[in-house]
Amino acid sequence: MHNSIPGLPPSLTKSDLSNPLLLANLREAETISRELMVRRALEDKYYWFTRCTKTKDEQDLQYPYKPFPDKDYIWYVMQYLDNWPHPVKSIEKSRTMMASWGVSGWSAHLGFTHPAVCTVFQSQDERRAIHDVDYVKELWKQSDPELKDRWPIPKPVERQPATEFRLSNDSRWVALSRDPDAIRSEHPTIVVLDEAAHMVEGQESYDIAVASNPLHIILLSSAAQGWYEEFTASALPVDWPWEMRVAV
Repeated sequence: MHNSIPGLPPSLTKSDLSNPLLLANLREAETISRELMVRRALEDKYYWFTRCTKTKDEQDLQYPYKPFPDKDYIWYVMQYLDNWPHPVKSIEKSRTMMASWGVSGWSAHLGFTHPAVCTVFQSQDERRAIHDVDYVKELWKQSDPELKDRWPIPKPVERQPATEFRLSNDSRWVALSRDPDAIRSEHPTIVVLDEAAHMVEGQESYDIAVASNPLHIILLSSAAQGWYEEFTASALPVDWPWEMRVAV
């Protein structure tokens, strides 16, 4: 009978236990591999997002938790959010792009790896904004345990408010009501207007966000007539300023 050893390659059998040097080397290699994974996840948002955490698909009753799909456009979106020199970033989306997950994941990694990052989400209503905070909570909960150990929280996720998620490093994610003035009560690093085109007071929220001088203002929306359509109508294509993705 072929008896593999749990935690080691299946080609190894119990007879290999007689070679302690081999087992010690394998254990050391596994430890090094885990440490390299953690280091890369801390530095590379896209790697963490697609390899070291999971999203939640509430329409899949059998396998609701799954890695984010490894799609080139998500890598480009994260490069855009990281590197575009102007604070205002606009992303036009469709439902199947999972763009809200992507932007929430981008802001999550920034706050997980840097102290005192404040991200505020505003949308058509508070319920929609809470969804974005829930995405951040889920990405933390589903992250590799060794990463969660490096990103401690002051109290369990279930005991934190529905409208907020906070880490022990003082980074926080907050869901705001639809009232544009709600932004004035925060001192945000990042403002995300999710479904901006569908926000009745979207123009006012945007103006107040600009006045609050955050490092990033992200306008994220599917198509609709209104202020956001006018805002993006004059946009012109520009050359992509960053290197093409290198296959790994």
